[in-house]
Formats: sequence, structure tokens, C-alpha cells
Amino acid sequence: MSISLPKLALASSLVAFVACSGDREPDRSALEPALASIDTGTMLAHIRTLASDAFEGRAPGTAGEDSTVNYLVSQFKQLGLAPGNPDGSFLQNVELVGFRAQPRATFKISGRTFQLRFPDDYVAVSRHDTSQIDVVNSEIVFVGYGVDAPEYGWDDYKGADLRGKTLLFLVNDPPVPDPNDSTQLDSTMFKGRAMTYYGRWTYKYEIASKKGAAAAIIIHETGPAGYPYEVVKGSWGRENFDIAGSGSGRVPVEGWITEQKARELFLAAGRDFDGLKQQRAERTSHQCRCSVPPRYKCETACGEFTPAMS
Repeated sequence: MSISLPKLALASSLVAFVACSGDREPDRSALEPALASIDTGTMLAHIRTLASDAFEGRAPGTAGEDSTVNYLVSQFKQLGLAPGNPDGSFLQNVELVGFRAQPRATFKISGRTFQLRFPDDYVAVSRHDTSQIDVVNSEIVFVGYGVDAPEYGWDDYKGADLRGKTLLFLVNDPPVPDPNDSTQLDSTMFKGRAMTYYGRWTYKYEIASKKGAAAAIIIHETGPAGYPYEVVKGSWGRENFDIAGSGSGRVPVEGWITEQKARELFLAAGRDFDGLKQQRAERTSHQCRCSVPPRYKCETACGEFTPAMS
């Protein structure tokens, strides 16, 4: 996979500071005036201002960022806040890397090659500070929700060697049914309907990095994700930014794939997407791997992931 990663040094604003004094509980009476000053009307007014066309989207490296930073600084001054930097300013310079992906990707399953369209079928980026990333003939491993949570007795990996593999994830936490009411989720497992960090897409990529994977792809589903694929497409299909030097330890390729395309791939591999998804929410954790041809019988989507980029 080849991804263009132009470097860009930018200035970013430090929005807020919180001063803490050990573990002491704050004096509630001292906070009352500040709490009373917060009202929905004021908050909405700030949101409307920052979301207006005049701020042009507020993206880093644009005039909209300058307008946003200037607005925040003016608000800090009106609030009577003192600058926090040694140079007497409210701003801290942060070097960022701007990157925009131009990927081409294919899946090979049971001898068939599937071309994926970017960004309609999938999105993929790399946060490594390099102009090209290639992931070739990487074995696909479906890891369910991809959770390793000792406090819940849950392990979707069970010590499997996943170095160089492409991990395919379900989004959100495992929706474990309540043993006393199958229509409800078990509140003692991953906090029921309240998403834990294990359900976040950031966790999926972090655990893939720890496992030494070559790529991590999340299957997008609108309900579990909480937003439609158009949000993913709009966010990941444009230029993005990261702190310079922070991406070297990340999984080389991070991406999403649509539910429809994922279902096509599972079907081509002779796997039941809905059945596997339900199985992955059971209390007994699962991990199964296979390649093409399968080494042994297992219930997972198998194939080779071969992105080729320009």
C-alpha cells in the first residue's frame, strides 16, 4: 500500500489547563459561581460561531484554523485567564504531519480477486512518516471484536502469532446478552450498552500495533458504530494530521471497510457473517486463524490482502 504523507509544521492552540492539588476534593462552594455562569445559551452561541462558514471548517493549516485560534485566545482574555506559556502567549507550537492516502487494495479469496474502491468500499491510511507503505499477500485473520480484557475474562487472541497479518475487526464492544434476559445486554460485561474503550476504533488499531499486525481493518456497521459510513468516508478520505514522530509504532495500515463489502468477502470465503458475529458475542472468547488454502477447519473469513498503491 502506497500512501502520500506530506510533512507540514503547524501551530496548534492549547485550549485549556486544569490545575490539581493532589487528591483533595475541590471546595464545592468555591466552584458554584463558575458553575452558575455556564448556560446552554452561551455554549450554543460559541458552537454556532465556530461552526459557521466564516471558520471554513477549522482544519489545521488553513485560514479557518487561524480564525479559530484567534477566537479562542480572545475568549480566554475575556475570561481573565493568564497565558500559560513562558513566552507570555496562549499558544504552543506543535509540529504535525499531514497525510492523504491514495490507496488501491485487493482481496484474494479462494482464488478469486476482489478489487475494492476507495473511498466507497473502504478507507485506509498510514500514520508512518513515509511516502509509501506496501502490504503484500498478508493473511487475513478475523478476530471478532479484537478485545483482550483480563478484567472481563475475555481474550479474542489467545496467544496467536499475528505478526504481519491483516486483522479484521467488528466495531464496538462484544454485545454480551444478559443470561436472565436475552433481549438485554449484560451490564457486568463491557458495561452493557455503554461503550468502553475496548469498543473504540482507536483501541482496535492500538491492539493491532501491539500484536505486530501489518494492517487493521474495522468492519463498519451503522448501529454499533453510532454513525453512518459517510462519516468515516468524509473523515478518512481527506487529508488528516498527526503529531510528528508519533506514528512509527503504529500498525502500518489502518482502515475501515463497509458492511456490504465485508459481507461479500465473508460469503466468498464460505463464512456466515451473522453467525460469526453472534458467536463472537458469546461469553466464551474465540480466536481462529486460517490461510488460503485453509490449514484446518475454522470459522473465520480467510484470504490474502494485497494492496497495491501508486
